[in-house]
Amino acid sequence: MSKKKYLPASVLVLPFLLLLTGCDINGLLADSSEQSTTRSAKTSEEGVADGLLPKWVPKGGTNAELVQRNSGSERIFVMDYAGDLPAKACKPLGTVGEPTKTELANAYASDDRIKSFDPEEISDTRTLEASWWPEGTELRTTHLCERF
Repeated sequence: MSKKKYLPASVLVLPFLLLLTGCDINGLLADSSEQSTTRSAKTSEEGVADGLLPKWVPKGGTNAELVQRNSGSERIFVMDYAGDLPAKACKPLGTVGEPTKTELANAYASDDRIKSFDPEEISDTRTLEASWWPEGTELRTTHLCERF
C-alpha cells in the first residue's frame, strides 16, 4: 500500500502571495548585517539621555553622530569635544591604533551583551562606514572607553 505525501499548503501559498503583493524576495533574504542606522544629537547630554551614546560620554560635547549596525552591537560615533576622557571608563592603549586581544577583552567585559565573547570573536578591524569616519581613523585610537 503506497502512502501519499502532502506538502503543507503554506509552502505553495507563500510564493504565490509574494508574487501577488509585489514583494521582492531578495529583500527578504538580504543579509541585514550590512545594514546600519545613523542617528545624531545636538549635545552629549541629550545623546546620553536618549540612549544614543553610552553613559560614560562626558558632558559638554556637541554635534554627536552615531552609526550602529542594525543586527548587532557595533557602533561608531563622533562628537565635538575638547575636554579630557573620563579616566574611570577610558583606558589608554599600550600601542596607538593596535589594541591587543587582552585590551579588547577587558574593554568589552564592561558590556553585558558581549562580555562573554572569546577575544578571538572580537573584530579588531573596521566594520562600519561613515562619511565622518575616514579610512584609517581606527589606526589613531589612543584609548578604549568601555567597549568603544
